[in-house]
Amino acid sequence: MARKVSSTCPYCGVGCGIVLNVNDHDRIGWVDDDPANLSSAGMLCVKGRFGTTFVNHPDRLTKPLVRRDGRLVEASWDEALDLVARRLAEHRGHFGSFASAKATNEDGFIQQKFVRLVMGTNNIDHCTRLCHSPSVEAMLQQLGSGATSNSYIDFEEASCIVVIGCDPGSNHPVIASRVRRAIDSHGTRLVVVNPRRIELCDRADLFLQPLAGADVALFNGMARAILDEGLEDGDFIAARTEGYEAFLAAVREHTVDEYSGLCGVPPEQIRAAARLFARPPVRRGQPEGLRPGSCLLWGMGITQHTQGTDNAHALLNLALLAGQLGRPGCGVSPLRGQNNVQGCGDAGCIPDSLPGYQSYDGPVIAPFEELWGAPLPRDPGIKATDMVEQIASGAIRAMYIVGENPLLSEPNLRHATELFRSLDFLVVQDIFLHETAELADVVLPACTFAEKDGTFTNSERRVQRVRPAIAPVGESRPDWEIICDLARRMAPAVGVDPAQFTYDSVTSVFAEFARLTPQLRGLSHARLDAEGGIQWPCPSPDHPGTRFLYAESFPRGLGRFSPVRQSALAEEATSSDYPLVLNTGRILYHWHGGTITRRVAGLMARVDTVPVAMHPTDATAAGVGDGDPVVVFSRRGKMSGRAVVTDAVQPGNLFVPFVKLQDQAANFLTNNVYDPQSRIPEYKVCAVKLEKKRERAGGPARRD
Repeated sequence: MARKVSSTCPYCGVGCGIVLNVNDHDRIGWVDDDPANLSSAGMLCVKGRFGTTFVNHPDRLTKPLVRRDGRLVEASWDEALDLVARRLAEHRGHFGSFASAKATNEDGFIQQKFVRLVMGTNNIDHCTRLCHSPSVEAMLQQLGSGATSNSYIDFEEASCIVVIGCDPGSNHPVIASRVRRAIDSHGTRLVVVNPRRIELCDRADLFLQPLAGADVALFNGMARAILDEGLEDGDFIAARTEGYEAFLAAVREHTVDEYSGLCGVPPEQIRAAARLFARPPVRRGQPEGLRPGSCLLWGMGITQHTQGTDNAHALLNLALLAGQLGRPGCGVSPLRGQNNVQGCGDAGCIPDSLPGYQSYDGPVIAPFEELWGAPLPRDPGIKATDMVEQIASGAIRAMYIVGENPLLSEPNLRHATELFRSLDFLVVQDIFLHETAELADVVLPACTFAEKDGTFTNSERRVQRVRPAIAPVGESRPDWEIICDLARRMAPAVGVDPAQFTYDSVTSVFAEFARLTPQLRGLSHARLDAEGGIQWPCPSPDHPGTRFLYAESFPRGLGRFSPVRQSALAEEATSSDYPLVLNTGRILYHWHGGTITRRVAGLMARVDTVPVAMHPTDATAAGVGDGDPVVVFSRRGKMSGRAVVTDAVQPGNLFVPFVKLQDQAANFLTNNVYDPQSRIPEYKVCAVKLEKKRERAGGPARRD
């Protein structure tokens, strides 16, 4: 008889509840939805329901590996960890670490504690650097919190939803279902902003297609339209914001018509979108006296740019201008990618703050030093993308990477691979021998979500339980246990008490995390087990959690307008040699680079070759038909894929998901240039050319 174990989905940031059905052979047989889960309400996407077979895949790492004579060979845990302890000790001061947004909060908390306390540095970061770091930077500056302000239920209670630079139908299907429900049940208005036509456009009141990289011009144009028509919330601005005059001056530098010329969206569409967002019509069934609200939802389509932080600032300016914060049915929602990207940041796996986004100031850091019994570094650490680039200078000579695969996720992969090959020492801790692990000096086998106890925090700030359903595969161990074992071996030599990394259970790890993090002090494993997921801030055990932020004030005091102006559309312009613009993103049947989904047979059966979407005009010019093999070239590399001819893509543009299939990936093409503020790479705009793959005489198409 199958055992049923309630847990949380390991894919996107929605945080859907799942029930794992475990058979008599200690394997997951099938997955059910959890109707009691408040985030998913009994819904699952195809990955959540059918994508867990990777847990028992034959490629799973089951024993530690160490490099001998150029080859990775099996070793004991003691041998591997003793080697790691010795070599990392040699590189204190020139060390960096990547944490995993797919690991638990408890894993992340222990990893940042190890990096700060044992390695003596704040050089720790995670995948938010590659997805929503501009959103976090902008929200911290303007609002005082880097988290989503509202809840998923607010999407269904909104009178208007603006979906920007994302495709929820593919990337966050349960969110898309909530949006469709709001439209069908309540008449909620929908505005979609995307260079590419997505499924939700079929239900949209407005579909805006800006030029790639022209988002600031569009959002400033909407702000100018709001001001021109007197739709701003003057009372909210006067009572709860600062910096308004400087913002006003910047926005009034251009008319709506001029902004239209900059972004490529007709002025009447800009004005219509502004009206719907600022003053949406009352939705059906809305209680009397409740002001109609609007929600802003956005994804990496506006963040993965050299002006990604400015894009986020411009969006937040719109929310402040229209007073669409701090009430039911409104708010700002960066849709998070990885399942625990919110929690990984909360746990302190970022270079510029402690757990709970607390500064390194003396009064703030003092409780950490008192509890941990040793001084901590005060200087901000190096961001993930800079760690990679600073390998070349010698600033980073050793790295400890947990649950991430940068040689699939970094831009300009050939360049990144060269840098990683030059490291003195590389440790990778993961579940598969992926592209980065293949270069490591030591590889440590970790557990999957299905073998772990702990918590994830989703995009609506809901902390939820993860529970072990099966025994660890082979000799794999939970990430936090591995790091604690390593830390105890290294601690005495650096003046740290090994007892700091001795815990009786993962529950004790969470208790320490909550004790040091004001937003979480009311939470515990026991309470989450009894009540289900709870949204932070939850400052005390009797606090119910917080549905939406900023009801009365902002953490920084007043919300701050941040004037921004449109800069160049992209770092790299098209040319006669590279006439097309490449855009990247996700698709429904794979997740990110595909390290996990490539090991799910059912998902691979749906998509096993990288699709290259192009407009019929460009396909005709290249002599390419739907389904033909093609090669895409940039100034940095090339990749092969299969043509998808569709008018969902604008002429002159290509869309390629960044999953790696058949050894081909978009990040062989992308440009390693960065937003100067958040240091996120420019994944969304680079110049490319496309050719039909040449066929060998008497044989199949030539592999490139």
